[in-house]
Amino acid sequence: MASSPESLRLLFSLFVLSSIVTAAASLPHSGEHVPHLLSKRHSPLATYDNGTLYVPDPDTQLAIPQGSASDGAGFGFDPPAVIWLVWSFAVGIPLALAGIRLSFATTGASTGIACTLLVWTAFANTLNATGISDVLLTGIAMGAFVLGFIMGALSIGRLAGITLLGITGGLSIGVRIVLLRPGLLIPTYGYNWIIVTIPGVVGFLLVILRQRMAITSGSASVGTFLVGLAIDLSINKQKGMSQGLRFLFDRNRSHLVDLFSTGYHPTASTYVILALTLVLTPCFAFMQEYFFKQPFRRVRSNSLESLKSRVSIRRSTNNAAPEETETLQPPPEDYPEKGDIDSQLTVHVKEKDGSMTRKSESV
Repeated sequence: MASSPESLRLLFSLFVLSSIVTAAASLPHSGEHVPHLLSKRHSPLATYDNGTLYVPDPDTQLAIPQGSASDGAGFGFDPPAVIWLVWSFAVGIPLALAGIRLSFATTGASTGIACTLLVWTAFANTLNATGISDVLLTGIAMGAFVLGFIMGALSIGRLAGITLLGITGGLSIGVRIVLLRPGLLIPTYGYNWIIVTIPGVVGFLLVILRQRMAITSGSASVGTFLVGLAIDLSINKQKGMSQGLRFLFDRNRSHLVDLFSTGYHPTASTYVILALTLVLTPCFAFMQEYFFKQPFRRVRSNSLESLKSRVSIRRSTNNAAPEETETLQPPPEDYPEKGDIDSQLTVHVKEKDGSMTRKSESV
């Protein structure tokens, strides 16, 4: 199916659409000065005479109002933080262990994750300095996941779910690579996104060329990323991978004071989690391939037994020995005619006194 022209066009359209939406959502507000994507991510902050930091507008040199760059991550173990932690574990563990076996749940999860990423990125980059509460933004992101899960779990969303699984699986590898260094892997900000995009393109190509490999590797990659994020949140709270993700995805100029004053400085445990999840990704992909031999869209057990029964009945019917039949032969030539046959009919008659008499008549 993936090799037909219609499927290729659909897959390519989905990839282009997701790339355009992601790129558009990552841009700052319209009307604001947008630095060149390949410029170094130097600090755009300026300092007042009293030591207060601000971001000057490149055109007017007036200070751009600033707000918090928490982006729905929460603080410590408050409700938004706990929701992200539990969600990462709940979605990541099944994908890492048995994504190829879960069928519609896997495509639903991949579509939901893609919707969550797009919605979260869009809000983080378009809110003004006032923003919205972390609880509300987290609720919106979780709502996007539920809606995406429902769409991906349906038969009509199966192909889109597999495609998004391959793309997000590749992107999650690229994101972890660029988070392996303080302030992102490469000082030139745009080059980091090239590193993030390349594995995503590879994941998309795997969907076309080797769909089963794309499912196992994509499930393992997304699953280990989410589990690693949950572990890091429980250890480092918002100062580890959470801060790195916001530093990478958030380009809102109303958040720059918060982002650049805090920066991204991963701890030793964050380094270990990032490296370990990258190493475990191919291991979990191979494990799924080894233990789960069934096709991605499995036949239900009762349907399979019914199918086997019907096949057995057909085979037994086809292989059954034909019934013996007696072929009628014409009578021999010397067979006597009807009138030449003398037959005696014996009749037993009960008399009045109770005795039995036998009478014979010719027929």
